[in-house]
Amino acid sequence: MRWVLVLMLVLGTAAAVAIPSAMQCPDIANAHVAAGWQEYRAGRLSNAQSAFASALARCPNHQDSQVGLGYVALRNMQFDSASRLFRRVLRANAKHVEAMVGLGLVQWRTEDYDSARATLGRALALDASRRDIVEHLSKLPAPMGPPPQRPALVLPDTLVYHARVNGTRFEIRTATGWAPFYIKGINLGAALPGKFPSQFPDAKTYREWLRAIGQMGVNTVRVYTLHPPEFYHALAEYNAQNPAQPLHLIQGVWAELPPNNEYYDAGWQAEFQQEMQRLVDVLHGRADVKQRAGHAAGYYTSDVSQWVLGFVLGREWEPFSVAEFNARHPTLDRWQGRYVGIDESSAMDVWLARAIEHIVAYETRTYRTQRPVAYTNWPTLDPMRHATELDTEDELTIRGIAFDRTRRNHNEDEVSIGAVPVKPTSEFPAGYFAAYHVYPYYPDFFLHDEGYAQAQSPWGASSYYGYLMDLRRSVPDVPIVIAEYGVPSSWGIAHFNPQGWHHGGHAEQQSAEINARLTREIAAAGMAGGVLFGWIDEWFKHSWLVAPFEKPEERNRMWWNRMNAEQHYGVLAVEPELRLGETLADRMRTWDTIPALYSTSDGTRIRAHADEAYLWVQVQGPARRAQRLVIGLDMIDADEGGMRFPGQRAPASPVGLEFVLQLDSGRARILADPGVNPFVVESVSKGATKRDRQSKVKNWAAGMFSGSYTQMHNEPYRSARPRHDGRFDPLWVVVNRARVGRDSTNYLGIGYDRGVLPPGPLPDGAWETAESSDAIEFRIPWNLINVTDPSSRHVVFEEKGAKPDDVVGTKQIEAIRIVAAAQDAAGTWRVWPATQRRADAGSFTWATWDEPRYRVRRRPTFDAMREVFNELGTNNVTGTINTTKVSRNESQ
Repeated sequence: MRWVLVLMLVLGTAAAVAIPSAMQCPDIANAHVAAGWQEYRAGRLSNAQSAFASALARCPNHQDSQVGLGYVALRNMQFDSASRLFRRVLRANAKHVEAMVGLGLVQWRTEDYDSARATLGRALALDASRRDIVEHLSKLPAPMGPPPQRPALVLPDTLVYHARVNGTRFEIRTATGWAPFYIKGINLGAALPGKFPSQFPDAKTYREWLRAIGQMGVNTVRVYTLHPPEFYHALAEYNAQNPAQPLHLIQGVWAELPPNNEYYDAGWQAEFQQEMQRLVDVLHGRADVKQRAGHAAGYYTSDVSQWVLGFVLGREWEPFSVAEFNARHPTLDRWQGRYVGIDESSAMDVWLARAIEHIVAYETRTYRTQRPVAYTNWPTLDPMRHATELDTEDELTIRGIAFDRTRRNHNEDEVSIGAVPVKPTSEFPAGYFAAYHVYPYYPDFFLHDEGYAQAQSPWGASSYYGYLMDLRRSVPDVPIVIAEYGVPSSWGIAHFNPQGWHHGGHAEQQSAEINARLTREIAAAGMAGGVLFGWIDEWFKHSWLVAPFEKPEERNRMWWNRMNAEQHYGVLAVEPELRLGETLADRMRTWDTIPALYSTSDGTRIRAHADEAYLWVQVQGPARRAQRLVIGLDMIDADEGGMRFPGQRAPASPVGLEFVLQLDSGRARILADPGVNPFVVESVSKGATKRDRQSKVKNWAAGMFSGSYTQMHNEPYRSARPRHDGRFDPLWVVVNRARVGRDSTNYLGIGYDRGVLPPGPLPDGAWETAESSDAIEFRIPWNLINVTDPSSRHVVFEEKGAKPDDVVGTKQIEAIRIVAAAQDAAGTWRVWPATQRRADAGSFTWATWDEPRYRVRRRPTFDAMREVFNELGTNNVTGTINTTKVSRNESQ
């Protein structure tokens, strides 16, 4: 996915370009241009291209339509076409700022940084008010300057390797000989809020992070890709200061999937091999890496090779990609190189063995040095066959549903890699190891497989431990490192686990306890170590359930989606500043300084606030003590949506409501107008030949349900008409869809009501009552009310008659209208505004931002992991753990 992220980085806020001033052209042409920009901002590029082309047909010299076509070409990575269009406009109008910005972005994307700097600089000189140009210039890499002078390379007399594999364990070389080494690791991502993953932190931040990582008891840091020189220098500096307990490094070599899933594609493979060689040079402090869009660059002079445990090649390879490649090369089933070989396997296994050969050969030849090497693997490509996993097409056939061959068949048990391990030769004594990403909640066999569900670890029932033991038996004779594991502390849940170790939905203390137990089970299962994911929360990450509703996509780094599980793994919470105040009492005093949307003589006050994570609403006075309290939100059009509060006998609303927050009987939840509810839950009960099977799940989420359900997007997203029936639907989602096993068992789907707001204080709660202030405070995650980007005030919106497609439409709004109603114990309602006039409805707006404000905080996971790492002993251990030490929470 790196090329996508690179493109986002280059475009920056180009998706929000202003409509350039129109030329002397027919009004219809200018109208087409305006429509084109609207489609462009919504992400519908083909529609935008058609609109700009229509304008150009009516006015052949229309500069603004050419600029629009240039931006569409840029988004589609058609750089030559985009450059021609922008240059054509600039030849006719040398001061056309938008064309100049577009040309600068093309130059940036094609790595002509000097020209990009000059072009964007000229554009800013013409329009100094353009914040987007300033942002683009700030992201351009600074000129590198002259290269450093390095001493001549002196090769050792014999082959050097500081780490090696021995049986199923790692060993490191010490002053007294080889010693066993158990990996106690942390995955280090580096993208802070507002930054793309290719925008790295400064040297000071790296130094602080490594110091804290060492304090947590970690002995190994894993990175996925090349970091800037400051990281490797900080690592060398830390280890020089801590020679008895240094931090070791596992270096990743990142790769996207190749074109057409052909791993022997000449250009793609050459780039991957160059990246391997580049990283070898980096680790030896002898690399001058030129500036490339979306990559770290600079002069690498710190030699950290003595602390590098090994390389992990590539990404989580997709099963469909591996299967397609294997089918293309059916006879490529064995290979022998100088350093590694493989027998009776598949084309993908052969390609991976040859990749290992390449990096080992280069480091051996260039530096006379070796280290262990692995490639990334995960349960969807493991060697085992899982009876509960069935091919998607076969599953739909059983159900009598037509399979859409234009869509990808995501079969999680279709193909394997690593069933036959790579075999090192005598010339590769450092050796090969296996690296698996294993989380406790995915794929579905963690939930459905009875053998795993009934497995017992020393700490009790654990499908995770059962899987690890199965994996250990299936991949014998080599070390297995669980290179990613953990659970996030998001409010949203993306997948369920039988022990309650879900993909999200955990309070922070709960996630800490789960992470500690997973760490113990990894050691008890005989693994060579584990690498917890991850060090910090990263706001740019996507999760399948919410990704379609984070638009513009390149701006999801500007806000923290509490419903996005992928953004909440950090040992360090990276969260918005609490500008209202740290404690509830502090916030109550700050609320008093905010003008009220409604203020009545009986002391009722309703106020609102916004930050990078929430829409905050405070209700003070008699209304907060009501039997039932409803806050209504009109997000888009006052003439559409629910014109009545929830319930047929509830009072009318002066504006059409898309969402309501309802507090009733001590439970607060968000409900949606049926037209804007993101998902529709559907029954898929037909087709199973055996009786339904309900998989058991602990730690049920609020509003959890089970049945033969799946879901689909509720497109198009639009309240079709004003409604007066008082209907608002729960925000149901199915996160484990109904499945059919190989034996036709129907495994029921599992979902929950994601609109239920957890009570309690931050960071785990969404609402709480301040008795001393006679007030209640709600914190509503933006995603639950279809705000796709609070930093630019974009919400889900699709035009009437819009046809469903893969891109969720959006619209920028100026404000949210907020109304309220309260019902007392006698059944009497009171409404704000009391006049029931639309003009009196409270209107709340907030300032947009391009630089999010955030803070960093240690989660309880820090102390929990420090304790378990201490149980695992010093660096030189075999991973033995005291299985009699079980906390009360872990044994439940």
